[in-house]
Amino acid sequence: MMIPFPNFEPDKSPFEGSSSANVVNAQPVANGWGPMAGLTIVSSALPGECRGGVYVRTAAGNYVVIAGTATRLYKLNTTDYTWTDISGPSAPYNVPLQDAWTFTRFGDKLVAHNISDAIQVYDIEAAGNFSDLGGSPPKAKYSWVAGDFLVLGYLEGTNGQKTVRWCGVNDITFWTIKERGADFQELPEGDEVMGGFAEQGGFTVVQRAAMQFFPFAPASGFTFTRTVLNPKQGTLAPRSIVSIGPGRFFYLSEDGFFGGVDRQPIGAERVDRWFLEQIDQTYLGDVQGSADPFEKIVWWKYRALNGNFYRIGYDWQLDRWCTTDIAVGEMMALATPGITWDGLDLLYPDIASVSEAFDSRVFSGGRPTFATFTTDNKLAYFSGPDLEATIDTAEIEISQDTRTFVSSARVITDAPISGFTLADGVMAYHGDSVTWSTANSANRAGLVPFRSDGRLHRFRLVIAEGTVWSIASAVNAHGVGSGEQ
Repeated sequence: MMIPFPNFEPDKSPFEGSSSANVVNAQPVANGWGPMAGLTIVSSALPGECRGGVYVRTAAGNYVVIAGTATRLYKLNTTDYTWTDISGPSAPYNVPLQDAWTFTRFGDKLVAHNISDAIQVYDIEAAGNFSDLGGSPPKAKYSWVAGDFLVLGYLEGTNGQKTVRWCGVNDITFWTIKERGADFQELPEGDEVMGGFAEQGGFTVVQRAAMQFFPFAPASGFTFTRTVLNPKQGTLAPRSIVSIGPGRFFYLSEDGFFGGVDRQPIGAERVDRWFLEQIDQTYLGDVQGSADPFEKIVWWKYRALNGNFYRIGYDWQLDRWCTTDIAVGEMMALATPGITWDGLDLLYPDIASVSEAFDSRVFSGGRPTFATFTTDNKLAYFSGPDLEATIDTAEIEISQDTRTFVSSARVITDAPISGFTLADGVMAYHGDSVTWSTANSANRAGLVPFRSDGRLHRFRLVIAEGTVWSIASAVNAHGVGSGEQ
């Protein structure tokens, strides 16, 4: 009987065959599961926990990686992969515990800010250090660019948390209200601003309990007007909002994961209940989302009950979920710095110790690659050797009338037979606890031997770390009826 490795959807029944409650360190592919890359560390440690990061490209085509801690801003030195302090005169900064740096590019300037400190600006072409942004802009949690305007959301001061404000046309140092297009809007409904992003013809604001669109409308006498898109629902986790293109964004609400202004459920009866059981509810509002530009997966980092930070991912092209057990820190999409042959000496003691493939994206500067900071504050890209993958089937009745004795099984995968094991978990009835066989390797013919008997069978494939493979799609189980029960 051919038993597929199904989607990771732990909220569904384990008996209906099309879902698995246990897939770890594997990514969705069209007809099954593929490998998930591990980490490649590419820097020395930041002096503190990363609280936000970004990359920018100069006119000359060079890529600059910048990261912030609670007190300083740093640039990655791609000569020796250390961090150079480029903080402005306002440093040391004081990023609040529940806040992070927001980075927004406007032309050849990079704006960096949080709710506690003066807005910082960095000249991408001239380099140097950050400085305080001129024009006396308000402190703010969030920012984005809408056409020729820098928009700030969740401002300091009375009712600032419900306010958006934008600069003068094409001038981020001009903030005089009612002049040159600069203005503000206090939102009377929807509670505090949780974030925003540019859309064609304006920008969208996501609040705790509403979503609104601000179209560019100078003919009206105002720079932007306002339209309520969703009057009742928003997000409780501001950093969970991830925009992937016009009209397409995803976010976490109190009852699960959704997409768009109409709250299309992407996690309902699939992963929502599982996720809410895994996360420490105290930190539900701190969930951070980021899109992997190479794999087309939105990842959300969350704090589990054991205190570690893990990820759950949504593949927006395949409409499928995945998860991993690797602990991570701050996540972001970064261009790779480009590691030279001389630079290898700084990261690896010798050539034999280089675990990264030499055609890896991490060695070719400028490739968009998903990144994180490790628990010891080092920058790492998800481009290393593939992680150990665990993939379970559903709990299957091979025969509808009898128990089944399974003598062997063949895994439909391109992983080498020396690179994986397969175990058979059996149950005497629906709801019975699982009794696992020994995890066996395949013989020279590709068959994994078993002597397992039960009414239901659940197969567990484990592919070793570093194994080269691209797909695992099914288990072909060989069994015979062993008596009615």
